[in-house]
Amino acid sequence: MDEPTGWLAVVRDGFTGIGILAFAISGALLAVQKRMDVVGMAGLAVVTATGGGMLRDVLIGATPVAALVDWWMLLVALGGALVVWVLHRWMARLDKPVLVFDAIGLGIFVVEGARKAIELDVSPVGAALVGMLTGIGGGILRDALANDIPAVFRRDSRLYLLPALVGSSAAAAAVELGVGHWAVLAGIAAAVVALRIASELLRWHVPALKTEAIDIIRD
Repeated sequence: MDEPTGWLAVVRDGFTGIGILAFAISGALLAVQKRMDVVGMAGLAVVTATGGGMLRDVLIGATPVAALVDWWMLLVALGGALVVWVLHRWMARLDKPVLVFDAIGLGIFVVEGARKAIELDVSPVGAALVGMLTGIGGGILRDALANDIPAVFRRDSRLYLLPALVGSSAAAAAVELGVGHWAVLAGIAAAVVALRIASELLRWHVPALKTEAIDIIRD
């Protein structure tokens, strides 16, 4: 499919930019929590904001990857780090700020990843998986670099992979069926954000082995 032009291109880039900014802020906030210096803050912001998109582009053969071609993406990511540098004391008063910004980035990136995959003739099932990986890839890299078990794999983590997969599947289906207008995709992204945050507030989680069972396996 042809790349969008005019106002559609502006809407697409704005949508992507919001996701990059949100993920960058989540990465920089985690760096603050881990007492990293300004280099660590900027690095974690950039990796979180661009890691999932780079993984997506490599998987679907869209090379060179967008983050290395569209210079504004790196600037937005660094801008997110700067926002945290200036406002980190205020942001620290928020309830789970990393969760909020990570959820926003997750919602936008799963949709954008699935959309781009469909437009490059990936099958709907493949596009759903690519969208999911686009959404969770940056967060996995962020947590790994911060020496944490990635949130998507932790026993105490709430729903993360499921909202990503549901959102990317819905976006892939919408684009494939020709109803993937930006308003529809924005609605899907908002639903992913709401589901991710609701799972934390309401303590929804996927089943996990009980502590007793884990102890038996260790023994």
